[in-house]
Amino acid sequence: MGKTFQPVPLGLLNVIPGNQTYFTIYNTFPNLDFYEFVTDTYVSVHLEHNFNGRLFARIPIIRKWNLREIVGLRGVWGELSDENKALSSPTNIPLTAPTDKIYWEYSFGVGNIFRIFRIDFNFRGNYLENPDARPFSVTGGFGFSF
Repeated sequence: MGKTFQPVPLGLLNVIPGNQTYFTIYNTFPNLDFYEFVTDTYVSVHLEHNFNGRLFARIPIIRKWNLREIVGLRGVWGELSDENKALSSPTNIPLTAPTDKIYWEYSFGVGNIFRIFRIDFNFRGNYLENPDARPFSVTGGFGFSF
C-alpha cells in the first residue's frame, strides 16, 4: 500500500513491478510488462499457499518424488492523478493505472523438483486488451527450504 502526496516526476512514482524474466521474483507480477501500470496511490496483495504434497501424495507414482503443490493469487489497484500525468507526459510512455478494475493474476506451481527447483504457471486474470499483454507465462526458481 502506498501514496505519493505531491506531484512528482515518473522516476518517483510507484511503478507496479512487472517481471519479464523466466525467473520467479517474489512480490512482482509475472505477466505484467515494465511500466505497464504507474500509480501514485495503490494497494496490492500477494497470496500464496503451499499444499506440502497433500494432493500429489494421493497419486501412487508421483508420491515417491515428494513434489509440492503451490497456488498463488496476486492483485493490485491504483490511481494516477492528472497532475502526475501532466508532469510525466514528456516521457512518451503511456501512463495508465488499474483504476477501473483490480488487476489480478493467479498461478499454479510445482515445487521440490529434485529438492531444489520450482516451476510456476502464471495466468493473467484481466486487462487482456492491453497492447502486448501476456496471458500466460512460465517462471522458475531454485532454492533450499528446511
